[in-house]
Amino acid sequence: MAQGKKIERVLLLFPPVRLCDRTMKVVIEPLGLAYVAAVIRNDVQVEIMDAAAESEFEQRMDGDFFWQGASLPELRARIEKFKPDMVGMTCIFSSVFPVVREVCREIKKINPEIITVVGGNYPSFLTGHCLSEPALDFIVIGEGEQTMKELIQRLRSGQGLDGLDGIAFKQDGKAVISPRTRWIENLDSIPFPARDLLPMKVYERVGVPHSLSMSSARHAPIITSRGCPAKCIYCSSTKFWGNKYRFRSVDNVLAEIEEMVARWGIEEIQFEDDNMTADRKRAREIFREIVRRGIKIKFNFPNGVAMWTLDREMIDLMAEAGCYEMTLAYESGCQEVLTKIVKKPVDLEKASEITEYIRAKKIRTDAFYIIGFPGETRGQIRETFDFARRMQTDIAYFFVANPLPGTELYEIASSKCMLKDDFSFENLSYSHSAYNETVFKKGELEKLAGREFVKYAFLSFLRRPWVLLKRLGIDLFLKRPQYTLGILKRIWRRNQ
Repeated sequence: MAQGKKIERVLLLFPPVRLCDRTMKVVIEPLGLAYVAAVIRNDVQVEIMDAAAESEFEQRMDGDFFWQGASLPELRARIEKFKPDMVGMTCIFSSVFPVVREVCREIKKINPEIITVVGGNYPSFLTGHCLSEPALDFIVIGEGEQTMKELIQRLRSGQGLDGLDGIAFKQDGKAVISPRTRWIENLDSIPFPARDLLPMKVYERVGVPHSLSMSSARHAPIITSRGCPAKCIYCSSTKFWGNKYRFRSVDNVLAEIEEMVARWGIEEIQFEDDNMTADRKRAREIFREIVRRGIKIKFNFPNGVAMWTLDREMIDLMAEAGCYEMTLAYESGCQEVLTKIVKKPVDLEKASEITEYIRAKKIRTDAFYIIGFPGETRGQIRETFDFARRMQTDIAYFFVANPLPGTELYEIASSKCMLKDDFSFENLSYSHSAYNETVFKKGELEKLAGREFVKYAFLSFLRRPWVLLKRLGIDLFLKRPQYTLGILKRIWRRNQ
């Protein structure tokens, strides 16, 4: 047996983010790391650093991208103080990997013996590419809690990594990749996220939840399920979670909500599931139990609600339990695009009816739309804009279709030679098109999306001026002046 490695202290790091200058930085609890911490904390001394939340450092990187979050000197100081034997990082978005790469290199400068581990969507789908970085030792593929725990145990004991599910590393200069084949079937078996290791007061002070709005500064995210039964071409999440839908029990979800309220004083929760209401019976029971137990909470769904799961009974229960806002994920206002291209099981006629009922219940509404799918015509894009205006949600966001790693959208765009010659996953942004000019003219999709957002916001203001004033004026500027001024400053600099 090989000699074991000393692994007594593990730093779990949510790295600084790399964002396009027109993108808002979200500051919320990194639940993925908090779950890993909860699972390994009995084996090692563990700390979590949320570098995006704990520092307001910002500097331009390449092109339109900014580094936001702790600087390398700040990260170095934290690492030198804690003296970890292992640093584990998450990389959810491809645009963040250039930061992860720099952080791994800085860690090896501090001490080349520190083991670096990275997990998340991007390295899970582009494992070989990410592993080519010399400063990166291990990649955890997909669901990370049990793999991380077993990795630590095996490295400590000197046991080999043969048979360890969902791990990648280098051996004799070659990548060894063991794809994930097993998933945690009983999600109730996972401890609640280790929020005691997170800077909870920072989230309350900074106040930048996933949605632009919040009903209380004491807000926090929760995830009650993993995966989604839908197969939308633009989404990689279903594949990341093993092409299966798993969910926590009603009692387990309610126990965490009660802990969040009692221990942390949380007054608003954001359901961050990919599809919280996919199991309609379970979702209804959760909302009923919130009411029955007298839990005083507000909540929303910033990651989107699956329109095809909603009915009047569900909405009535949501409203009674404390739902004050829904993000409605239409994605397209053209039925042909949804059915034949996106493969999203939304009936726009029914979605229109349910939207009207949601508004009647005085629940605020956001909407997501995506334009520029392969094969989508300009006429169909105009259908989406027309549909969005008919829905009259409070705010509507129009994104440019982006071929994320692990998605069918990327496979289609690549096979049809639609992507730019200098295409890079690491430079993807929902405000930029990745297509070459044989598909859409340069800047066309960006202009269409940007102009429609402005037009929609203006019409929405005329309909309900107080809603827009509260969300864009009070929630953004008055409650988060430094953050909002930073955004305005970047926009000003960009236009000089």
